[in-house]
Amino acid sequence: MKIGRLKKALEKSWGKDTCYKPMKKDYEKNHPSYGQCYGTALIVNDFFGGKILRYKFPEGADHFSNLIEGKEVDLTREQFDKDEKFPKPEVIERKDLKSKEIYVLLKKRLMKILKK
Repeated sequence: MKIGRLKKALEKSWGKDTCYKPMKKDYEKNHPSYGQCYGTALIVNDFFGGKILRYKFPEGADHFSNLIEGKEVDLTREQFDKDEKFPKPEVIERKDLKSKEIYVLLKKRLMKILKK
């Protein structure tokens, strides 16, 4: 599997129901990556291994991406403005991520799309 193929399948899988709960009210179909970083980072980790990165913004929001073979992979970066300043990320253990409902729903939908 190539990362580009996974991203295209994820874009078809994302929806309001896979958006991070506090962000759902602002979710728009034309901005599909909005609020999708958590489940997406877990799925990228499933397919490519590596590490999960968490960015803790001063206002309290978190953003998740991946570190694969020393390179950051962020399939939901476009939800931010191009000039957005990111804090230094921390590597987190997958086992420390609590809520898995969004991930399970997103993964189920993604696997159906990949089988097509």
